Order: sequence, then C-alpha cells, then structure tokens
Amino acid sequence: MQRYNLPGNSIEIVIPGDYKPKQMKSAPSLPKKSPKPSPHTSPKKPLRYIASRSLFIVCGLATLGNIPVYSMISTPDASSSVLNLTEVESGSPAQVLQDLNLPAVASESFSGFAMDILPDAQQGNWKMRTLVEGDTLETALDALKLSKLAKPLLKDAAIAQELETLKPDAALLVQVVDDQLQQLIYTKGKNNAYIVSSTDNGFVGKWESDVFEIRESKIAFTVKHSIQRDGKEAGLSNSLIRQLGHVFRQDVDFKKGLKVGDKLGVIFEDYQYQGASIYTDKVLAAEYSHRETTKQRVRFTLEDGKTDYFSPNADTELKRTAFDRTPVAGGRMSSGFGMRRHPVFGFRKAHAGQDFAAPRGTPIHATADGQVKFLGRQGGYGNVVELRHINGITTLYGHMSGFKQGLGSGHSVKRGDVIGYVGSTGTSTGNHVHYEYRMNGVAQNPVSVDLPQVGIMSAKEMQQFKNHASAMIQQLTELRKVAAADAPAPKQNGG
Repeated sequence: MQRYNLPGNSIEIVIPGDYKPKQMKSAPSLPKKSPKPSPHTSPKKPLRYIASRSLFIVCGLATLGNIPVYSMISTPDASSSVLNLTEVESGSPAQVLQDLNLPAVASESFSGFAMDILPDAQQGNWKMRTLVEGDTLETALDALKLSKLAKPLLKDAAIAQELETLKPDAALLVQVVDDQLQQLIYTKGKNNAYIVSSTDNGFVGKWESDVFEIRESKIAFTVKHSIQRDGKEAGLSNSLIRQLGHVFRQDVDFKKGLKVGDKLGVIFEDYQYQGASIYTDKVLAAEYSHRETTKQRVRFTLEDGKTDYFSPNADTELKRTAFDRTPVAGGRMSSGFGMRRHPVFGFRKAHAGQDFAAPRGTPIHATADGQVKFLGRQGGYGNVVELRHINGITTLYGHMSGFKQGLGSGHSVKRGDVIGYVGSTGTSTGNHVHYEYRMNGVAQNPVSVDLPQVGIMSAKEMQQFKNHASAMIQQLTELRKVAAADAPAPKQNGG
C-alpha cells in the first residue's frame, strides 16, 4: 500500500501494494517520442486531478454560500483523520442547524411597536397647564382650549386609567400638530413622566424617566437695541420677557426705560424633552443692572400660598405696602379726590374719595386685609361695604350693585378678596365704585397718601427665603459676567 499526502490538506489516496498494470499487446513500430509516464504507475496525475477537482468543489460551494470553506478541509469529528469527499452530502455542516435563543416576537419599543420612532418634539406647538385641585383630563384640556382632543385619547383604557386622577401642582404638556394631538406629557416631578404618543394604531402611553426633564436654565445678555429683540436673540421666549417686565415693574418700565448697555440675567424653569426645550415657564430669579445700580428678585411662595418676587438685599426690603391703590382691575378713574362740581346737584362740594368707572358687575376687591365693619344701604352711597384695617385705617366702597354672597358684618377678608360688584345705586350717574381711604375717620387721597408697610414673612419664612435666595444670588452673580461679555464694543473714533 502506498500513501500520498497533499501539502496543507488532510486527504489521503490509497493504492494497494499488490496492484499491477495489465500488459499491453505489442503495437506496430511508431516514430520514437518522449515517453509518457503511465497513469497507473505515476502518482502525479491522480493527485493533481483530485486536488484540482476538490478545490473546484470547495470554491463553488463557498461562492454559493452553502458552507464555510474550512468545513471541507477539516472534520468536526476529532476521532476521524480521513475525510471521504464522496460522503460530504450526508454529513455536510451546511445541514447542521443550531437553535438560537431569539424572542418569538419582535421586541416592544417605546411606542408599543417594533422600530417605531417617537414623534418629533419640535413640530407644532406645545401648551402647558399647572394642574389645580379637582382638575380632570377633560377640564385641563378645556382650559387649554383643546377639549375635543380628550375623547380620542381616553378611548385607550390603560391611558384613561393612568390619567384618571391628576395631582394638583403637577404639569400637563400637550403637543398639537395640525389640530391633532401628537404627544401628551403628565409629570409630577423633575424627571419621571407619563408620556402618551400618537401612532398609526392609536395612542400608546408609558412612564419614562430618561427622555424628559425639568431643569433650571440661565440666560444673560446686554441690551443693544430693545428687550424684545435682544431677549429673543439670547433665547428668551415672549412669556419670559413679559414676566421680566412684571418682576421689575417697580424698578423700570421695560417698554420705555431700558437703556443700551443695561444688563439682564434670568434663571427660569425649562421643560426639556428628547434633548430639546419644548416649554419655558416660571422666572425663578432675575437681575437687572443699570450702570452701577443692580436689582435682584427671587421667586418665593409664602406659607399662605401666595407667590411673589422678593429682593434678597436687606430685611427692610422684605416688606410691602399694606394697601392697593385701586379696588377694581382695569377701572378708569372718573372723578378725583377734593373739591368738584357735583354731577347730580351741580354745586361745588368736597369729594371724599375717588370714583373708578367700570362695567356693571365688575368685581370689587378689598384693598387690604381687614374686617367688615358695615355692609348694607347707606344714603347717597347706595350699597356700601366698609372695612376696618390696621393703624385706625378704614376703607369704604360705594354704589355697589350687590355684595359677595355669604359676606357679612364681622367677617375677615384678605387683600384682593372680592367683596362686591360695580353698580350705580344711591346718588349716581353711571356704573362705578366710589372708594374712600380714611385715617382715624379723616378722608385721605387714596392715590397720594403714604401707605403703611407690613412685614411679608414670619421669622421661619424669612430663614427659608434667605437659604433659597443665597444659591440664586450666586448664580445671578455668575450670569452678570456673561452679560458683561455680551456688551457691545465701545465706538472707535478717529483713525
């Protein structure tokens, strides 16, 4: 027996040792040629033949992708050292299947279907409502003028169950694209939110903690043209610009009083979704600088639930006037304090208060905290409410069309509470409220009198505010540097 090994391949050709080629009969003499080796005695031809055919088969199968190349030149069975190429069909590795641990169905994505993508948060418009006690999804959407969107949303039982009870002070954000609800976000904290998205198969909702965030964002800039233009270029929304005007209403008129070179810094509540700002809400702290003067205000909620912007500079500034100057919102002063010609009787007579004209039924507010001293009819004043306040001060509200239901003598009222409604009872020529401010029974001009101040906070509230304000002041100081860097370059004169 003779063995032949091909280099680099595990193939053996076996030729029996007693093999003898058959004798050939003698043939007529032919011209001599170079002798050719016998196919039976020379090992080269069968080896080349088998090797070339094997290589052809391997390359063909590998090209078709049926089996890997290495499978044809090695055997998975370690006990066998010879691979019979004629038996590859039955034992081909291409026929060996291995089970993979794959899920039976496609994995569920955020919106409930494989490979679905969240709707684009930058499309359409976002609206937000801070929820109040008793709010439902229907009332919240109605307040946003989106009531028609509630019905299709609540068709999904799971979504309806999650949004059945809404927590007061939580936020509801709604994205509307082409008058259709695209997404809804209900959040009770800084990150965790229940997000409802529109899909081709309806709405899908899910609690998420990594795609939504409420953060404190900061913007600072120097006025070069106007608060509207420079504020928008810096990144402020119209809502934030309006809020800044309210925050500094006692310091500067933002429409007329801002000067080129004034600096503004603001820290505000920023709702971020899918890595982008979708809504900006409350101003948390702000600073306004004009030349060497700097005013700071910090948002703070008192124990009684009222929220305002307070100056952190000194305890004396943490006070406010105890009275409002006018008892109606949007009223027009129709008659001033002092001597005048009486509109009914025609003769000159001292007018002990001020008249504010307003449509019949307009609410009349208490100008300060106090107690009802008198409620009823009083001669030419018509229907009257008289309140008793601190330091011997009383206020009177006349010509009312009616009183606040349930209000009576001896009842306590808070500043801003509704006590009655504008009318024209008594000696009157039209709908208005007659307002008097008296000190120890003597009438004073409500517009010009020095109003008393009252402490805003208790000692406990004062400490809480100081702790909160200190962190905000530090951030505002850093923002001032940013605003200074944004200042316009000084004009260069000469060559």
